[in-house]
Amino acid sequence: MVTFSRICPFCESSCVLKVTVDDGTGDVSRIVGDPDHPASRGFICAKSQGLRALDQDPDRLTRPLLRRGDEFVEIDWDEALDLAAAGLTRIRDRDGIQGLGIYLGNPGAHNAGVMLGMPALLGAMPALMVSAASIDSFPRFLVSLLMYGNQARIPVPDVDHTDYFLMFGANPMVSNGSMMGAPDMPRRLKALKARGGRLVVVDPRRTETAAVADQHLPLRPGSDALLLLAMLETLFAEDRIDPGRLKDRVKGLDRLRQLVADFPAERVADATGIDANTIRQVSRDFASAPRAIAYGRVGSCCQSFGSLAIWLLDCLNVVTGNLDGDGGALFPRPAVPGYLMDLRFQDGEAPYGLLRSRVSATPAIGMSFPTQVLWEEMEVPGPGQIRGLLTVAGNPALSNANAGRVVRALKGAEFMVSIDYYLNETTRHADLILPPMGHLKRSEMTVIYNEWMVENCLTYSAPALPRREDEKSDWDILIGLAARIAGVDEGTFLKQHSRGFVEAIAHLLPRRPANRGVDDMLSASGHHPWPERLYDLLLRCGEYGDGYGAYPDGISLDWLQAQPSGASLGPMAPGRLPEALATPDDCIHLAPEPFLADMARLQTAVAEGRFDAGRFLLINRRHPRSNNSWMHNLHPLIKGPDRCLAWLHPDDAEALGISDGQRLRIRSRVGEIALPVALTDTVRPGVVSVPHGFGHGDPAVRQQLASRRAAANVNMLSDDADCDRPSGNAAFNGVPVTLSVAD
Repeated sequence: MVTFSRICPFCESSCVLKVTVDDGTGDVSRIVGDPDHPASRGFICAKSQGLRALDQDPDRLTRPLLRRGDEFVEIDWDEALDLAAAGLTRIRDRDGIQGLGIYLGNPGAHNAGVMLGMPALLGAMPALMVSAASIDSFPRFLVSLLMYGNQARIPVPDVDHTDYFLMFGANPMVSNGSMMGAPDMPRRLKALKARGGRLVVVDPRRTETAAVADQHLPLRPGSDALLLLAMLETLFAEDRIDPGRLKDRVKGLDRLRQLVADFPAERVADATGIDANTIRQVSRDFASAPRAIAYGRVGSCCQSFGSLAIWLLDCLNVVTGNLDGDGGALFPRPAVPGYLMDLRFQDGEAPYGLLRSRVSATPAIGMSFPTQVLWEEMEVPGPGQIRGLLTVAGNPALSNANAGRVVRALKGAEFMVSIDYYLNETTRHADLILPPMGHLKRSEMTVIYNEWMVENCLTYSAPALPRREDEKSDWDILIGLAARIAGVDEGTFLKQHSRGFVEAIAHLLPRRPANRGVDDMLSASGHHPWPERLYDLLLRCGEYGDGYGAYPDGISLDWLQAQPSGASLGPMAPGRLPEALATPDDCIHLAPEPFLADMARLQTAVAEGRFDAGRFLLINRRHPRSNNSWMHNLHPLIKGPDRCLAWLHPDDAEALGISDGQRLRIRSRVGEIALPVALTDTVRPGVVSVPHGFGHGDPAVRQQLASRRAAANVNMLSDDADCDRPSGNAAFNGVPVTLSVAD
């Protein structure tokens, strides 16, 4: 038996595992937590066992598949990559780069090979690229861009030192924390209470996190912004505003004061479902706490007014002096430069809305459009229509809003390539499926999620299992495809791409030696294979790097490899502002115009009765043994009772005349589903909760276990037109629906 330390690739916490492998058979025999990792300290969740099941899943593809009619046949890698490059190049040469689209799914962000390989592919094949970030994170990025000047400036809760944690739309007891890399959240929340702190959860459902909170506010779905407006109005009205040391760095305070004056607690109480006295009490408690955090995540982002909610949450932190202060919301200083996240003001202008989509004129954040733009660009004919598609580690047929439209767009693609483990609801429409080898056969290093970790940890994982000659990693596939599209061999392409990549992110490499070129640096890292050479370069030129010898006490990949359980460079620290600001005036902007303009839409929604009692609103939910849509074929994670049930309050069930276990029909503007109902008082009246990621009933899919638990796809109900307008983020929560007993 051989035991390896390994980064868990299934959530943002990036816990480190001890994986034991039978060196005779190569099978994984045991997975436990690594007690020596400085952040996770031996903690693991149930999802970690999926690593073993994924490695042994007989349905996981191991060779490229080519569509021939209605069937798929196995082909070799050279033929597969040649065909993929030829098909995509044909469309590019005929229609231009606007004829190509790329969809990047969530698992790609947990894969350094993908995160380093995608810029290479885009360099060779520019295309309209969308990612799963626009399903759950665009409001957060847009708020950071417009308030702080850089979308990478994401305030992270200092959970280990706060006295008051106000949490909107987040369930870290299940998710392990999002944009808050804090492994073992149960331990951290217990410690918060042990030191006399308070946890207050705002959520339409009594989630697993709300169940351990000191106070739970079950607001109506989608009304987060209204509640926050009233909280800010209370603080202004009672003269509780104090930005502290940042007061001279704050702009727009008077404009914010004028805006919130129209939203006293009494005005929003009915719409939010939270009485005025409670709103004021929570507002006062937050402002009077010595150290407090206001934090909102997926539930607050994935709604029609997600940008307003996240903006107002950040305003609450700023005006109470809790931004960039001990126990408040802090800005990490990661060791790996944020080359993918970095998007900042340019020539005094925010890179927002400078590009707009062909069909709906949707604004881009930088170069990134929300996912629904891809599907409309594929569906609507005319010059610039997307005819070629590449999907990477994503299943948008289940995970995107208005899934019926997504499937129609996939069916209509002229040529489609998918990089994926499975023949699933999305890849079944592809002409070619290129399956990467398993996690345990490739190297890994945290290159994205260290942007928002409470502990500045670094971990490198060497391959734990040998690869076969006919296997390729995600990096290999992307580089092989990019080189063919560029018309050069892979070695030449890697040199060309690396030079361009390093020059493009030069402003993020403070310890890049002035006297050494990119080729020279990569040569000095040449004892590492690819993509480790880029890992090494990023570490050595980053804030803590050795600068290729210029800083003898700095770090490198060699240094990190000598610490298989990972290394810590210390916890987050306050005091990064104003240095971390990238606005033209080095100030925090409390009143960005796109958010002020969107207030009219919120007021219209209230006037039209969107939040009135007697209407049903749909919300999603997450399970600790599930990760979106792609882990439902792994027995340790899918076993047990059916989870895809519609949760409904008993009072609503009585009014509808439906009993526990009966089938409930749910209709929205764009579709309908039917599934069994489970009665529970954990959801507030007027709310129905359905988990996302299910709906595996397509007979063309090759996922035996998932197909037996087909259930219903809740995204047949989510409406791509009813999105968060400023950012374009999908709205999966607060979807207006009607309910009835299914026949």
